[in-house]
Amino acid sequence: MKGITIASVLLATVLLTGCNQQHNHQIHGTLTHVGIATDFDLNNTPAVSIILSKDTEHYLTISLNQHSLQTLLAGQNTQNFNQKNKNIDANLTWDGHYIIDKARASGIVLDLAHVNNTTHSAKIHYTATLVSAKKESNKTIELSDSFTLSADDWKVIQELSSKKTK
Repeated sequence: MKGITIASVLLATVLLTGCNQQHNHQIHGTLTHVGIATDFDLNNTPAVSIILSKDTEHYLTISLNQHSLQTLLAGQNTQNFNQKNKNIDANLTWDGHYIIDKARASGIVLDLAHVNNTTHSAKIHYTATLVSAKKESNKTIELSDSFTLSADDWKVIQELSSKKTK
């Protein structure tokens, strides 16, 4: 398991440093966890979106289906580089729209940092490099931070990860 984590960190580092530096932007300050959305499928599997926001115009949406949630809850990181893992996705609205792209160095890695059994909450760490949805643009945004899921949201995620699929 250590090998997978080390490989993931190295791959994330390559993605983060391999972008065109003169066009890069980095978001400073913590995005606040504002909620989750359910009742949809990602890659034909029940999924959840976690929404992090600075305000009503700047937000990151991380979507994971049941398979990625199970991986995350098992203590392994879950990741998507260049749209190779259809079970997790991320997009950002921040002075434009940013995505994980097939052709340009981009991706996201999520790690379950801590589960608090007293408050029934969980802390998740993410690192992402997202690229402008405009193909002609070289703009990228890099994010790396953690957020805490409240007891109610953590319960929904745990239930979704263990839900029987049809």
